[in-house]
Amino acid sequence: MKKFVALIAVLALCLSCVAGLAESDLASAKAYIYQLYKNPSRTSIKTTAIDYDVLGKVIVAGVEYTVEWTSDSAAAKVVVNEDGSVTIDVKEKNAEDVIYTITATIKDAEGNAETVSFQRLIPAVAVTGVMYAETPEVGVAYKFALNQANLGATLYLTGEMSGNYLATTKSILEAADVYVEEAEGGYYLYCLKDGVKKYVNITTYTKDDGSLKNTQKIEDAPSVPYTWDAERLTFVADLGEVGQFYMGTYSTYNTMSTSNVSYIKDITKIGVSQFPAGLATMVPEQVETPEVGKAYVFGLNQANRGEFLYLTGEMSGNYLATSTSLSDAAPVYVEQAEGGYYLYCLKDGVKKYVNITTYTKDDGSLKNTQKIEDAPSVPYTWDAERLTFVGDLGEVGQFYLGTYSSYNTISTSNVSYINDITKIGVSQFPAGLYDVQLPNE
Repeated sequence: MKKFVALIAVLALCLSCVAGLAESDLASAKAYIYQLYKNPSRTSIKTTAIDYDVLGKVIVAGVEYTVEWTSDSAAAKVVVNEDGSVTIDVKEKNAEDVIYTITATIKDAEGNAETVSFQRLIPAVAVTGVMYAETPEVGVAYKFALNQANLGATLYLTGEMSGNYLATTKSILEAADVYVEEAEGGYYLYCLKDGVKKYVNITTYTKDDGSLKNTQKIEDAPSVPYTWDAERLTFVADLGEVGQFYMGTYSTYNTMSTSNVSYIKDITKIGVSQFPAGLATMVPEQVETPEVGKAYVFGLNQANRGEFLYLTGEMSGNYLATSTSLSDAAPVYVEQAEGGYYLYCLKDGVKKYVNITTYTKDDGSLKNTQKIEDAPSVPYTWDAERLTFVGDLGEVGQFYLGTYSSYNTISTSNVSYINDITKIGVSQFPAGLYDVQLPNE
């Protein structure tokens, strides 16, 4: 994290230097802290986009007072440094604005105390990529994943077994949707496929010598409940005398299994030699320039409904079918063409082209349409301002792929509808390429 350094470990303060301090006492120390950290006005809140330091003590007229800080939000943690200084450790990547309160407790040598609080704002930023949950939420579809930093790879749980281990994939499109379920003392974890729950369990088996050993299973029913380790962002299961365990991997293994929590007690090992799995979501990153040979998904952000629509690679009647789930999305590639690009889905090694084309009406005139076909038709050009493809059908017109209103399919529309760029994301939703970190085939 970036850190804004404004460190004042001990402030020597003369009463004559501070306007408004009438006497050297606890109230005066509180008044100084208030003056130092108050908001600019009654209606504005200070913005804290990065880490910042606050006083750990203050001296008023030769008398020292300690200042202890607390925060009411996990997005702004209070860290007391070795030198006694205090840092507010700000979580910088938030999908929404976070308003939080920090409270200073000013104490004198006799233990008398005064408190004063301040509101602060962490502004939302545009975040993309794999995001790990800090607190499990019931009813949210997650992926169970880990970042294998030594290989530059993310492994996702598939909901299947690989021998005695939990199978993984590097493609989020092949990952299972994973949910948490409240249990007495914690949570259960389950995959949901075709409406059927399969629980992800840390459990035991009996060895030949009669002793119990930890293991992992995908089962029809839950076993030991998990507790949530909010610092390491992973689940922990207590198997009693066998020990406490988390799920993850290490080294170059591409499966998930149980490991003793002792391996991640030293948090500096996480992401270096130990890779615990957590609850992940993917925030797609819209592509500004198509790259030939790279795997994307093709879709749009239907902002009026608060959801993404992803191309599935199938037709829905005369339209291109979509899904709100990444699990149903087709990997999409661009192919160099004379004068532009072709766009195709790749399923089981078979190319299916996404075409803007024409059909003949009963009166003999040509009309624009869209098809999934074995061969490409009109090449696309790339509109770098609107981040979408445009197909030129000659006298019929120029068209893009997208949707509008509350439709959940993708079809062609005349580019005149998005000449006014302010309509994009309001009434017109052109489809584009999104990077969800797929492995290239």
